[in-house]
Amino acid sequence: MRRRLLHLAAALLPGPTGRLVAWRYLSPASHLDPAHAARTGAQLLPLGADMAVLRYPARQPAAPRVLLVPGHDGHVRQFARLVRELRLQGAAVDLLILPGHLSRRRKRCGLAEIVPAIQDCGTTHGPYDAVAAHCVSASGLLFALAEGFDCPRLAFISTPIDLGKLLRLGATQFGLSGRCRAAFEAQVIRQCAPYGPEAPWRRVAAARRGETLVLHARHDVAAPLEDARAFAEAVPGGRFEVVDEADHNGLLHVVPAARRLARFLAAR
Repeated sequence: MRRRLLHLAAALLPGPTGRLVAWRYLSPASHLDPAHAARTGAQLLPLGADMAVLRYPARQPAAPRVLLVPGHDGHVRQFARLVRELRLQGAAVDLLILPGHLSRRRKRCGLAEIVPAIQDCGTTHGPYDAVAAHCVSASGLLFALAEGFDCPRLAFISTPIDLGKLLRLGATQFGLSGRCRAAFEAQVIRQCAPYGPEAPWRRVAAARRGETLVLHARHDVAAPLEDARAFAEAVPGGRFEVVDEADHNGLLHVVPAARRLARFLAAR
């Protein structure tokens, strides 16, 4: 029923419908369960007015400090296994709760919010020994690097290097076409400015100094495998690892992949 109503609205009012769907696309439904911190022994530390850091302290002093950044519609549950593996490696873990994820109220969380959030977290709660980011936030990490953010060890997980492809996939998933699709794509690009699909990622990749891991699922339909391979090859000394058993979001639930990632991030 909802899909039929959307198609009817797109036919009658393509511009407004495309812009409304763009808001929906950029406004996550996932939010932090208020009881999660108490249940897991984590601390919830405020970060500005609309963000926070979920901190899992290390069991030993002088532990490696790792920052995890979920995607724009990601949930802390996606990172539960990785957090557990990192703590087994002795690391202290901060998980960034992005804008729009602290309450049920839907708020925008696109690249225009993600990139400053990474920068603010590094300034307020850093420095970190390693950072791992997933999906759109991995693209956001690239933009942050271009603006001066740095860290000795970085992991890019399920990274959509070509944001234009990801945007077209989003339009397809909503069943948009024609003028409605054009309005949707234009509005998303406008709302994410100045971080757009035309970003010169090769220049940023080539300037990267430090250890870099690009981890990708072979069956990732949201971010093509060959694009991620090209990115890893453009980074001096970059490592590229492919997980056969997973897809775009399921990658973090695969035990061997989570363990490999944790060993990389928590290396001393």
